[in-house]
Amino acid sequence: MPTVQSGSAGETSAQSGGLPFREVMQQAVQSLQESQQAAAQDTYDLAYGNSADLHTIMIHSAMETTAVETVVQLTSRAVSAYKEIMQMQI
Repeated sequence: MPTVQSGSAGETSAQSGGLPFREVMQQAVQSLQESQQAAAQDTYDLAYGNSADLHTIMIHSAMETTAVETVVQLTSRAVSAYKEIMQMQI
């Protein structure tokens, strides 16, 4: 997993050596969407009897589960960080 950028807002990702959080989140959501599509297609194929490869179906299902868990964790951490920032005394 790529590192998240930790620096000033004007600092580029090449200078800090990481990716901005927005890009990390976009990649995670895109990965989730792709794995959901693959798992859904596998489900349809299995239901219609077009697929005999149960091993690949289970792999795609596990990849979808992992992608969902990753997006949930990223979202939870972002919300937690936001709440912590909002509670800071100025």
